[in-house]
Amino acid sequence: WRKCHEVSRRLQGRLNDLGMFAASHAKRTTVTGNPLEKSTYTPASRQVLELLARYVRVFNLLAYASFTRSHRPILTPRGMRRLVERGLLTARERECLVDAEIPATMRHYAMLQWMI
Repeated sequence: WRKCHEVSRRLQGRLNDLGMFAASHAKRTTVTGNPLEKSTYTPASRQVLELLARYVRVFNLLAYASFTRSHRPILTPRGMRRLVERGLLTARERECLVDAEIPATMRHYAMLQWMI
């Protein structure tokens, strides 16, 4: 369990770095154009950030499923279908992950590639 904890903390830190990098570089806009006014993400930026956030959540699920036996059922065909039913993956994303020529315990690496 120590190894899983150590890897989990490292992953958490790097995923946080990725999220902060993306959020700090996402395009923003203000209503008046005043740089001192509170800004908001543009619709395109918000969409990319929300997609990245969803991928991070799925990455975590798949990574924990590959590290621990208690989460391993997520990697089964039924578990992958449930991710689609719950809205964590699209049907096309599930298909890509399942059809990839990689072991089920390596699917989180595919998610990582999608994020980068």
